[in-house]
Amino acid sequence: MTRHAPAVTAGGGASAGGPPPADRDLPAGDPTATASAPPAGVGSGTAAGGARRGGSLRGAVPLAAAGLLANVANLGVTLVIARQMSTRSYGAVAQLIAVFFVVSMPGSALLVGVVRRVTIWQHTGRPDLLDGWVRRIRRAGVATVLVVAVLAVAGRGAVAHELSLPGPGGIAEIIIAGAAWCLLCVDRGLLQCARQYGALAANLLVDAGVKTAVTIGLVLGGLAEAGAAMGVLCGVCAALLHTRRALARHPQALGMPRPDLPDSPGAPGTPALASPTPAVAERTSPELACPELACPDGITPGGTSFAAVSVPVAGESTPDTGRAPAAGVASRRLAVEVGAALVALGLLAVLQNVDVLMQGRLAPGRSGSYAAVSVASKVLVLAAVVLAGFLLPETADRRHLGQHALHQLGATIAILLVPAAGLLTAALVAPDTLLALAFGSRFTDASGALFPLAAAMTCLGATVLFTHYLLALGERGVLLALALAAAVTVPLLWWADGDPAATARADLACQAVLAVVTGLSVLAAARRTAREATGRPAGRMVQA
Repeated sequence: MTRHAPAVTAGGGASAGGPPPADRDLPAGDPTATASAPPAGVGSGTAAGGARRGGSLRGAVPLAAAGLLANVANLGVTLVIARQMSTRSYGAVAQLIAVFFVVSMPGSALLVGVVRRVTIWQHTGRPDLLDGWVRRIRRAGVATVLVVAVLAVAGRGAVAHELSLPGPGGIAEIIIAGAAWCLLCVDRGLLQCARQYGALAANLLVDAGVKTAVTIGLVLGGLAEAGAAMGVLCGVCAALLHTRRALARHPQALGMPRPDLPDSPGAPGTPALASPTPAVAERTSPELACPELACPDGITPGGTSFAAVSVPVAGESTPDTGRAPAAGVASRRLAVEVGAALVALGLLAVLQNVDVLMQGRLAPGRSGSYAAVSVASKVLVLAAVVLAGFLLPETADRRHLGQHALHQLGATIAILLVPAAGLLTAALVAPDTLLALAFGSRFTDASGALFPLAAAMTCLGATVLFTHYLLALGERGVLLALALAAAVTVPLLWWADGDPAATARADLACQAVLAVVTGLSVLAAARRTAREATGRPAGRMVQA
């Protein structure tokens, strides 16, 4: 099994070594592979830039294509159920979907933590720690889903009352689906770290296919909102089974042992990575070169995270870090990182869905028409989330090599702008026709909100990519920008008083400013990476 490693220049082109070849296949479990570089002066700047862009696009395009097909499937669901439901009932479905996105945010935050931790272990030659850690995370996740299921069934009536929904149908199912999504995110994070983008793309299609079939069947059977919620739950469960099978087929892509091969690295009774390869030993400190001295949670004996270790090349001395174990430090560090990601992605979920929730509360009679505009526009945000599945591991990986991932970021934004341009053009030229074709003539009352909301969601899609980039670097300053944006957006939407066009315009103003601020934060982080790369001896990893 091999994996492709898209290449970028270290520190934004500051490295003397130049970029590694973009078409090079690397062993999936080899922690030394991504750290190697060709001799200085290899290739021209133009060729290198083209190779980097080509590598980025080859990694992102399968996910983008799968995301496009998944969105087409969602559109097919919309075309069917919107004609079977009243506008009020369809508005309730939109509110349930918004609840799902909010409840599922802890899973997306956990995915960030999984990618960051696994990347550290891959770069320090410790994938043997991964199997037991994943088992513990999965057991805790199953227990959490069961607890959430009990609470969701008990509290569905209260939630329906607070959201002014027609009834409690579908609330428990959608909340359980959000909790199960957290388990799915763990496995998707592992697929991302293994660079199994094909399997990840297939997983998106499994989710969309099952959800489409179940939703249409149950809604046509008369279950309305409950049928739509059950479709989401079934899609998540099917995707979870698919990821487990995909990871079981290719465990060595992460350096995990294969149970059927007792001599595989990390298998029981086999001293996996007990003797690092020369390439690993050459660029690791004495503590990291001896796995028996490394704590199980990815901590050096002195209590410093692997991500924060300056790793010298051969011949450099390493200061004494002591021998006191600090097994709890890694757990605390991971909790902080996951907590920061949870807050950031939770705020993104609020920014994505607060307009629908506010519209449903302030003007329930117009929620169906606004929901049609919202569904059409927020396809762009869902596309950005899909593309973040490529951007997150690539950014984390290059951070540990002292490189930025602006080329990968640029590729994902370029892909996102293609559907955004099409939607904005249609929303400007013929919004009523677009909504009538997709949803029926009953849902065209809020057509004036389509263009500003599509522009707002384009900005939010860029913010989603910028935020994942910064989270992959361990940057927490983005939390302040997101929090301020949410704090300003909520009262502005409240003052819009349920008017669809005013709501969309207020949302656009907030999202545009937020996209500019987070984009500038990304550029500042890239400049810091470049300065660190030029001021650091070759072979060192930067602090995370």
